[in-house]
Amino acid sequence: MLSFWNNHSLDRRELLRAGGLAVSGLSLAGLLAPQIRAAKSSGSFGKAKNCILLYLSGGPAQLDTFDPKPDAPADIRGEFSTIATSLPGVRVSELLPNAAKWLHKSALVRTMCHEHNDHGRGSYWMFTGYQYPGSGPDVEKMTRSDMPHIGSCVAKLAPGSGPLPPFALVPHRMDVSTGRRAGQFAGALGPRFDPLLTGGNPNDDDFKLDHIPLIANQPAEVVKRRLSLVDQLNSQTTPLNDLAMSRTLREGQAKAVEVISSDAVRKAIDLSSVAKNDRERYGRNLFGQSVLLGSRLLDAGVRLVQCNWQRRQGKNGFAWDTHWNNFSAHKEDLVPPFDQAFHALMTDLEKTGKLEETLVVVAAEFGRSPKITRSNGGREHWPDCYTVLFAGGGIKGGQVYGQSDKIAARPATLPTSPADFTATIYHCLGIDPHTESHDQGGRPFALSKGTPIAPLVA
Repeated sequence: MLSFWNNHSLDRRELLRAGGLAVSGLSLAGLLAPQIRAAKSSGSFGKAKNCILLYLSGGPAQLDTFDPKPDAPADIRGEFSTIATSLPGVRVSELLPNAAKWLHKSALVRTMCHEHNDHGRGSYWMFTGYQYPGSGPDVEKMTRSDMPHIGSCVAKLAPGSGPLPPFALVPHRMDVSTGRRAGQFAGALGPRFDPLLTGGNPNDDDFKLDHIPLIANQPAEVVKRRLSLVDQLNSQTTPLNDLAMSRTLREGQAKAVEVISSDAVRKAIDLSSVAKNDRERYGRNLFGQSVLLGSRLLDAGVRLVQCNWQRRQGKNGFAWDTHWNNFSAHKEDLVPPFDQAFHALMTDLEKTGKLEETLVVVAAEFGRSPKITRSNGGREHWPDCYTVLFAGGGIKGGQVYGQSDKIAARPATLPTSPADFTATIYHCLGIDPHTESHDQGGRPFALSKGTPIAPLVA
């Protein structure tokens, strides 16, 4: 940036006037960069227009959710019984009565597996399709050499035409202490493809998106009058208007106004205007309202939304990382809020006719150990075998892909990698997962080295 200004004779007054063009919210820092137009990938065959990823950070216990083993010994099967589902012959935990109703339209992959036993590296692999190249502690240090998140690749290759950024994280990224966990942003693709972070607490009665303050409380006419004022100011800065930087600034202003004058965006981010019973259907808790907000962002044109389960939800404060109190946590704090939010999301997508064009994914960085830790009733990290769920968006529902062994410890058939997981998402979104993209330095990389799970997308 300094080299640009050093090469052009703009005095301090012109610079101050240029800075003044960011009128009352029109800068919208993350939204000013012009949307990059990239060619669509060849070989696209997916049906999904968008994707919502429900990320259960910490790792749900597969035995206590979607892969119960009622015939296993008591110190493995746990405390919960099983229930029938809408998919004949398939049973899930008794804690999932609502999700059980959707298995005829969902596909369970019960044989996800990888080698990383810590949250950071496991999440990095699931988000990017690539193993983290460094050590465990390093993964808590986000850098521009990281591989990009799926959503960032979608933002670059197939961003869509909506006014909002194509990729959003709701409500916050997942970090540990002061660390910034790698794999959640655009990494080597550069900041223009980073996600929109909604911030705040969507469960607040008066929630509005933190980073677009004008949308929910300013009429579009007011915003457009401000743009007219910006036009007048621009016309008086003749030397600046001759520069490429000026054109970029003007395009950014236009994009910002498109965002803050869009009825779809205004509606999406203002949960205070949502009917009370609709908010309650998703659950009046952080995760439930995050899923509601995520679904509304899809309606406003975001292509991929990731809804993160935050650690602070629930009395235990450890998300799904149940090293202790596994059973009380699953029963009271974890599974019921997820089950309610998932059911509300699927119900609304089907009711509005959007389920076939919306890919719904439920995933985590790993599962939990089959063996119960006797001293504290916990289950430990377990990347060797766990379950993810796909639905909608062209997924062939009503099936279980892969079978775990008798105690859900290892895949008995069809082991599935995080690279296959990301390849399936790309495929469903109409992007060839083997497409070659390039980072900021022009270095090539394949989106995924995995293979789409064929029976799910046939």
